[in-house]
Amino acid sequence: MEEINPISTGFFTSGSNIWNNDYGSLPYEGYNMMEMASMRVLTPPWRGLVVSMAMDCLDCQYLQAVIEEGDPRYVAMILSEIKDYLHQLMKDQFGNYLIQKIFEAKKGITNIQIDSIIYLIIYDTHKLRDVCKNNHGTRVMQIMLENMKCPVTKYAVLYMMKPIIDELMKNINGGYVIVQCVKVFPPTLKKVILDELAKYCVEIATHKIGCSVLQTCLKDSEILAMGLITSIISNAMLLAEDCYGNHVVQFVIKMKFPLVNERMIAELCGKFVRLSMNKHASNVVEDLMRCSNQDDVNAIVEELIRSTDFLNVIQDPYGNYVAQRALKCTKGYLRRKLSFTIRSYRIELQNHPHGKIVLDNAKSSKR
Repeated sequence: MEEINPISTGFFTSGSNIWNNDYGSLPYEGYNMMEMASMRVLTPPWRGLVVSMAMDCLDCQYLQAVIEEGDPRYVAMILSEIKDYLHQLMKDQFGNYLIQKIFEAKKGITNIQIDSIIYLIIYDTHKLRDVCKNNHGTRVMQIMLENMKCPVTKYAVLYMMKPIIDELMKNINGGYVIVQCVKVFPPTLKKVILDELAKYCVEIATHKIGCSVLQTCLKDSEILAMGLITSIISNAMLLAEDCYGNHVVQFVIKMKFPLVNERMIAELCGKFVRLSMNKHASNVVEDLMRCSNQDDVNAIVEELIRSTDFLNVIQDPYGNYVAQRALKCTKGYLRRKLSFTIRSYRIELQNHPHGKIVLDNAKSSKR
């Protein structure tokens, strides 16, 4: 798709207007049509008062009823009055419902008018960011995204949101907007978002809010998110030891893509002893043993057994859980070898608060 450049009069590509394909021409022309239509209808008592009415509870409900009734003349009149106050209304406790109603309207409003409103919302990145992060604005944005029809408009929205994706991902309200984009955008645009997230993978995954939003995006994408998953694997060591990042790594592991888990284990190879004794990373090691194929599980356990620090792992407040998980996830010869190795430390473990639990499990799993 050709590069789109936002300029003061709209979006253009190769000298032609992107809004000019079954959805009309420039958004401002749509507003000229609205104003001309409004001149031909008997002036209602609320003419000139729409913005202030929209910010009043009862008056806003009245305006919503006008939109729902669908008389194109009155709808055009309302749109012409709010067009310069969209961001303000979207963040207002009552006004946001009017903008939502406009996007949900089934009659009385054209695709040209809807695209015109969308353009006015997205043209200023700073205002767009503030709306997305607002408690009321986020809901309007989600409704807007859900009801967009024009493919080119979707691309324009993505183009304007791309520079602020990383910031929105770390905000509870902004995160909802990005998740909605991932849900409703076609695969080509969805992949653009996911690839952008991959660039800021560590920054987002180690953030209290970002780690949760990132998991939701992964859940709604799977195969399309391979670029993002690759970035997570490349940073697996750092993320596994982070209080938030470990949850993202665990989520990827639990997706149970064999090749992904195999690559994850290869990335962490040689570090499983250290990871096992880390409060956060020990959960990652357990999940790898729980969700990987047997050969990969065996590779982890062999690394632990061979280590001169294996006794420390067994006695560690977190490592002992890894040792217990290893006893559950190994089979045959390797389980017997693991059990024997643990029992060889009987003297050191039998009175240890953590070690004695592992020792008891090793005795019960003896073959």
